[in-house]
Amino acid sequence: MKRLYLSNKEKIDFKFVQRPDSFKVVENLKYKLVKKGDYKLIRVTKQDISTIELIEYLSSVLKIKESDISYAGLKDKHATTIQYLTIPKYIKIEKFKNSDRVNIEELGFCANKLKIGELKSNSFEILLEDINEEEFKKLQKAFDNIKELGFANFFGYQRFGILKDAIQKGQKISEIGKRSKNQKSRILLGAYQAKAFNMWLNKRLEISKNIIEGKEDYLTKMLSPALLKILKESKIPFKLLNGDLVFYYKKSKKEFKIVNNINKYISDFQKRLFHPTGLLFGNSVRFSKDIAGVIEREFVDYSFDALRGARRAAWVWPKDNSLHFNKESKSATIKFTLPPGSYATVLLEELLNKEL
Repeated sequence: MKRLYLSNKEKIDFKFVQRPDSFKVVENLKYKLVKKGDYKLIRVTKQDISTIELIEYLSSVLKIKESDISYAGLKDKHATTIQYLTIPKYIKIEKFKNSDRVNIEELGFCANKLKIGELKSNSFEILLEDINEEEFKKLQKAFDNIKELGFANFFGYQRFGILKDAIQKGQKISEIGKRSKNQKSRILLGAYQAKAFNMWLNKRLEISKNIIEGKEDYLTKMLSPALLKILKESKIPFKLLNGDLVFYYKKSKKEFKIVNNINKYISDFQKRLFHPTGLLFGNSVRFSKDIAGVIEREFVDYSFDALRGARRAAWVWPKDNSLHFNKESKSATIKFTLPPGSYATVLLEELLNKEL
C-alpha cells in the first residue's frame, strides 16, 4: 500500500532512530485508587522491553499467570516508557528487584482490572537528529499545520512488527476458525484487523485528495457539483461523506452519530467537536451508512468473528504541543499528547512525508 500524506505536502530532512534516549512515552491514566480492592495498580518504567515481553517476565518472576496481568495499552520496545498494569491484590512485589530496564512502583488498590484503551491519552517526547535551521523552519510550519488540521490516524508499523508475520498469522487463525484464547493470538488477529483499517483509511484519503484536486473517480462522479464545492472548500484534508459514523464526547463517553447534513458536520469537524471513524471488522459492530458505508464494505472480512469489532478514530489532533531546536547539536525535541491507540510515529511520518 502506497500511503498518502495529506497533512504535510513538503518532505522534511531529519533523522529519527527509535531508542530509549530518543523516544519517551508516558501513559495518562483515568483510573481511581480505592482503600480496598481486588487488584493492585502498579506503575512500570521500562526500557528496551516490549509490553508483551514485560508481561512474560513479570509472570515468571512473580509466579502468576500472564492472564492475571492486565494493561491499558501496548508500549514500544525501543523506548523509555511509563505504563500501568494491574495484578491480583495478594501478589507481593517487594521481592521484585528493580533494574535499569524495569522499575516497578506499587500505587495502591483498584476495584477492577485495567482494560485495553482505558487511558486518557499518551504523552510523547521525541528527539529528531541531523536537522539544520532551514529544515527546522519547515518542521515548525508542518507541525503547526498538523496541530490545526490534524492527521490520519493510521496504525503504526509497531502494530505489525510486535510478532513476526503478524498479519498473515492473524488471517490464518481467523480462517481456521480459532477463537482468541490468549494474548498473542489476540495481537495477531488485531494486526489483521488493523491492516484492513489502514487500507480503508488510505482509500478515503485517495478520495479526499481527488476532491481537493478536482479529479474524477467512481465516487466523485456520484456527488453533485454543489456538494463537491462544499467538500473542497472545507479546511481539513479528510473529506466527510454522507453516512460516515462519527463520535462526539459527551461527559467523557462516546456518542455516535451518522453524518446526514454535510454543512453542519463540516462546521463541527473544523471545531474538533468529533472524530470520524473507520471499522475494525469483527462480531458485534456498527457499520456506517450510504456512500461511506459502500466504501467501508470493500474492506470487511465478513467471516471474521474471532474478536469483537470496533470503531476507530480516523482523524485526530495532537495536544500539549511543543517544539524546540538545539542549534549546537542540530537536533529538535518535539512533545505532544495523542488519544489512546494513536501512534506518535505516524505523526512523525506525516512530518517526514514518508514512511519511517
